[in-house]
Amino acid sequence: MSYQSRYRIAEQPTAFVSPASPRSTIRGRLAARLKLWRERVVIRRHLANMDARSLRDAGISPAAAAYECGKSFWQPVGPLR
Repeated sequence: MSYQSRYRIAEQPTAFVSPASPRSTIRGRLAARLKLWRERVVIRRHLANMDARSLRDAGISPAAAAYECGKSFWQPVGPLR
Protein backbone atom coordinates (compact mmCIF):
# COMPACT_ATOMS: atom_id res chain seq x y z
CA MET A 1 0.00 0.00 0.00
CA SER A 2 1.49 3.31 -1.00
CA TYR A 3 1.66 6.46 1.08
CA GLN A 4 -0.81 8.29 -1.14
CA SER A 5 -3.42 5.53 -0.98
CA ARG A 6 -3.26 5.50 2.82
CA TYR A 7 -3.39 9.25 3.24
CA ARG A 8 -5.50 10.33 0.29
CA ILE A 9 -7.06 13.72 0.81
CA ALA A 10 -9.37 14.57 -2.03
CA GLU A 11 -9.78 18.28 -2.49
CA GLN A 12 -12.93 18.17 -4.53
CA PRO A 13 -14.66 21.29 -5.72
CA THR A 14 -17.77 21.99 -3.74
CA ALA A 15 -21.02 21.20 -5.47
CA PHE A 16 -24.20 23.21 -5.23
CA VAL A 17 -25.01 23.81 -1.58
CA SER A 18 -28.65 24.10 -0.66
CA PRO A 19 -29.63 26.96 1.68
CA ALA A 20 -30.56 24.47 4.43
CA SER A 21 -27.13 22.84 4.35
CA PRO A 22 -24.83 23.48 7.34
CA ARG A 23 -22.01 24.32 4.93
CA SER A 24 -23.96 27.33 3.73
CA THR A 25 -23.53 29.07 7.07
CA ILE A 26 -20.45 31.05 7.90
CA ARG A 27 -19.69 28.71 10.80
CA GLY A 28 -19.98 25.66 8.54
CA ARG A 29 -17.72 27.15 5.89
CA LEU A 30 -15.18 28.17 8.52
CA ALA A 31 -15.21 24.68 10.02
CA ALA A 32 -14.70 23.13 6.58
CA ARG A 33 -11.80 25.48 5.83
CA LEU A 34 -10.13 24.75 9.19
CA LYS A 35 -10.54 21.01 8.60
CA LEU A 36 -8.93 21.32 5.16
CA TRP A 37 -6.01 23.29 6.58
CA ARG A 38 -5.52 20.74 9.37
CA GLU A 39 -5.48 17.90 6.82
CA ARG A 40 -2.79 19.70 4.84
CA VAL A 41 -0.69 20.10 7.98
CA VAL A 42 -1.05 16.39 8.75
CA ILE A 43 -0.18 15.39 5.17
CA ARG A 44 2.96 17.51 5.18
CA ARG A 45 3.98 16.26 8.61
CA HIS A 46 3.67 12.63 7.48
CA LEU A 47 5.59 13.45 4.32
CA ALA A 48 8.38 15.08 6.34
CA ASN A 49 8.67 11.99 8.56
CA MET A 50 9.08 9.57 5.66
CA ASP A 51 12.56 8.20 5.09
CA ALA A 52 14.27 8.07 1.69
CA ARG A 53 13.30 4.44 1.09
CA SER A 54 9.60 5.11 1.74
CA LEU A 55 9.71 8.13 -0.54
CA ARG A 56 11.36 6.06 -3.25
CA ASP A 57 8.72 3.32 -2.85
CA ALA A 58 5.97 5.92 -3.24
CA GLY A 59 7.65 7.38 -6.32
CA ILE A 60 8.32 10.73 -4.68
CA SER A 61 11.66 12.44 -5.08
CA PRO A 62 13.28 13.85 -1.93
CA ALA A 63 13.37 17.27 -3.58
CA ALA A 64 9.62 17.20 -4.26
CA ALA A 65 8.96 16.09 -0.68
CA ALA A 66 11.14 18.87 0.72
CA TYR A 67 9.43 21.44 -1.48
CA GLU A 68 5.97 20.26 -0.41
CA CYS A 69 6.92 20.23 3.27
CA GLY A 70 8.11 23.81 3.02
CA LYS A 71 4.73 25.12 1.90
CA SER A 72 2.35 26.90 4.24
CA PHE A 73 -0.86 25.27 5.42
CA TRP A 74 -3.09 27.46 3.25
CA GLN A 75 -1.34 26.42 0.02
CA PRO A 76 -2.87 23.41 -1.74
CA VAL A 77 -1.01 20.11 -1.95
CA GLY A 78 0.65 19.83 -5.32
CA PRO A 79 1.60 16.81 -7.42
CA LEU A 80 4.42 14.84 -5.86
CA ARG A 81 5.50 12.83 -8.87
